[in-house]
Amino acid sequence: MKRDIKIFLVLMLLAIGSIAYPRIQQWRFNIRAQSSIAEFEARMEYYRGLHQMRMAELSSEHDIQLEYEDCVWLTNVRMGLSLMNHRLYIENQEHLVDPFKYAHPSFNIEPFGLNTYIVGVLKIPVMDLSLPIYLGTSPENLNSGAAHLTHSSFPVGGTNTNAVIAGHRNMTHGRVFRDIDQLKIGDEIIIANFLQTIEYVVVETKIVEYYETDALAIQSGRDLITLVTTHNHWRGNRRYVVVAERIAGS
Repeated sequence: MKRDIKIFLVLMLLAIGSIAYPRIQQWRFNIRAQSSIAEFEARMEYYRGLHQMRMAELSSEHDIQLEYEDCVWLTNVRMGLSLMNHRLYIENQEHLVDPFKYAHPSFNIEPFGLNTYIVGVLKIPVMDLSLPIYLGTSPENLNSGAAHLTHSSFPVGGTNTNAVIAGHRNMTHGRVFRDIDQLKIGDEIIIANFLQTIEYVVVETKIVEYYETDALAIQSGRDLITLVTTHNHWRGNRRYVVVAERIAGS
């Protein structure tokens, strides 16, 4: 009898643990993600204010001795990313493959004064979702938020760009793209980067094989954001893809 009670209690504890563990992991994920977003936004707000102040001082007749680099720090970052976007377009993204194969970022922000690999914030209002965007689809980055695909455009906008952002779909590390199939044509996707907030609208959703990289490629003349995740919630070679195009004037 006592043995049966012990077995029952063990089974109960295992059942409770199996239910509680994903929720605890999601809670921890949300805390980390929102903390990273807050840190990024606070840092950007500081640099935007510094940038504006320096530009005002530079245009003043009373102070023209400031270092030019100090005045355009954010512009330099954005320009560097934009130039890399142009290079990707010219070279036809020759190294682009499956989004979950690139662990290392192709751009280092640290020389510009940021000790982080966060390149922006992804917001999807209809899903009540806000995620930091990390450079490189490493397991660590994918477990911490959304991840920018190396050899796709950086999320700074511009003609001939397609920033591909990957994310998990299982529930172990937070929602991320778990409910991505809720997105419909016309839904809004927002990217907040170093200098601006850009609004996009969903124009297409589709399911592709992992090797069909055309779905992730730059499309001439367009400014796109592409969200990609596994079609199956846990495993599988097919990818669920959401394509969004920039709203004119945003």
